[in-house]
Amino acid sequence: MTMSSTAELADSVTQLRSARKLVAESSTADEQLTQAALHLIDCAADVVSRLPAGDLESAREALGSARAAVVSATYAVRRIHDRSRTERT
Repeated sequence: MTMSSTAELADSVTQLRSARKLVAESSTADEQLTQAALHLIDCAADVVSRLPAGDLESAREALGSARAAVVSATYAVRRIHDRSRTERT
């Protein structure tokens, strides 16, 4: 891995952490939806931070993080859908 690749990965993790902080600080939306968004950001940061390792265990951990992100996203979408249906009636 080159020095610029390492720097780019570190920069990506820093950007994700900054995004997480902004979401947490400025959230006025539904708490559950905010928590789901924060979890997705955490999962993304976790995956990015593990990419340089390049071994099978890191790949399995990244897959676990991706699965967790999908579960969180699915929950958030269902919650929004249920809320919009309730508000229409």
